[in-house]
Amino acid sequence: MRNNINGDFSIVEKISELKPGAFIIINWNEIKLMLPYSLRKDYISFTDKKWDWRYQFNKDGSADIINPSLFELLPSGEVKAHLCQSQHKSSNL
Repeated sequence: MRNNINGDFSIVEKISELKPGAFIIINWNEIKLMLPYSLRKDYISFTDKKWDWRYQFNKDGSADIINPSLFELLPSGEVKAHLCQSQHKSSNL
């Protein structure tokens, strides 16, 4: 994840440091995605309206960074969920 304030592309060390203009780069199953941060009320989302990477909130209000979800909008209009697990379990994000 990177914040993009004035083109500085700074690395996000903690998910609480996300700013408007942030984006995430995902390499998954030979697919490379660069998804912009999308402000949402119920979860943290990065989406380009075809792909949506989400972090749900835990009961304590913190982001569940270990079990993100990737949703794909198919041409038929169907939404396909891809469940994921972070490779970096000790991440500060």
